[in-house]
Amino acid sequence: MEASITNFLLLFAAVAVGWLLGRLGRSKAPQSGAPPDDSASYYKGLNFLLNEQADEAVLTVVNELPVRLETLPTHLALGNLMRSKGEVEAAIRIHQNLLSRPSLPREELHKVHLELARDYISAGLLDRAERLLRDLVEESPGYRNEALEHLRHIYQTEKEWEQAIAVAMRLLPKRGWLRRGSDKGPVATQVSLCHYHCEIVERLLHEGDLKGARRELAKAQQYEPGSLRLGLLSAQLSLQQGRSSEALSCLQDLLRSKPAWAMHILPMFKKAFAEVGGAESYMDALARLGSATDSSALAVELAGSIARLEGRDAGREYIRAVAMRRPTLRTLSCWLELSGDEVGPAAAQLREVIEEILATRSIYQCRQCGFSGRKLHWLCPSCEQWGTIAPIRGTQGD
Repeated sequence: MEASITNFLLLFAAVAVGWLLGRLGRSKAPQSGAPPDDSASYYKGLNFLLNEQADEAVLTVVNELPVRLETLPTHLALGNLMRSKGEVEAAIRIHQNLLSRPSLPREELHKVHLELARDYISAGLLDRAERLLRDLVEESPGYRNEALEHLRHIYQTEKEWEQAIAVAMRLLPKRGWLRRGSDKGPVATQVSLCHYHCEIVERLLHEGDLKGARRELAKAQQYEPGSLRLGLLSAQLSLQQGRSSEALSCLQDLLRSKPAWAMHILPMFKKAFAEVGGAESYMDALARLGSATDSSALAVELAGSIARLEGRDAGREYIRAVAMRRPTLRTLSCWLELSGDEVGPAAAQLREVIEEILATRSIYQCRQCGFSGRKLHWLCPSCEQWGTIAPIRGTQGD
């Protein structure tokens, strides 16, 4: 708490001192008609902050510090500071006060509009923010893209995917936007567009609108071809249409190209295979995939299949060889399970401990911010980036 207050005071003091230094620099060369000195308002506001009276500090700035180009940065800095500290009502008051002064240049008023929209977003007043941002998109070329980004975030938050798509399309460059390049902005927007369409696909599949789902999948394909989510949804659509062989082919391609995701892909793969082949064919398919990957999830599934068809000893021997080559907690647990009574009660207790570890450790992690958890999120709950969460690959398994 003390560190937070200290940072608060230091930032405001830095703003105030910077402004005062600028005033002093100008005062060395007096000019006729120069604006009056406003430092008293600063000192008064700073005194309130030093006494932890943030509301009085805001009132001082709003009521006593004139609004003109020279003081506008300070008004905006204090408003942003209040918003960052959770004092959203104070930030709104400061920015609304600025908008009541039509003497400011049009471009500066647009900047204040953007800050007020950010206040409303922080306060959860998304409808008010949306109105302001839509006006900015139409009236301010300078703040158009920022306003569109905020609008996209609002529609994404409210899961209004069609509107999110319409806004995201306006953020893409007019030419060459489908090419992957060094510009992260368009690439990130393309990834977002793919996931927006995938969200619609999931809704349509749930509603049973298979034709609509296929159309949306085709649209998603142009933004991020070959993505895991697209492959899984394509397989799910094929299964719902009764095209098990088509689904199986898609899932086999995913297992070959993205073996780290085997734990996530295998349940659907097993379901699809049950409709087109028997247990032996399933085991053979797993063996072919296993020879081309080092997925521990796939190895454990194959060991279980071998044990059912060829006996526990054969399954145990297979998983032992895998564990010796790439030891993980998952392969070790499977080895202990298939060893049965041969390894004694101590080994059984060890397996229980391993399973408890596996049941509580994170499975997925965001490559962008490091957020981790046991549930797969296509949109990271922390940094709100699409497609950045992936399985953790290490001693636990894939």
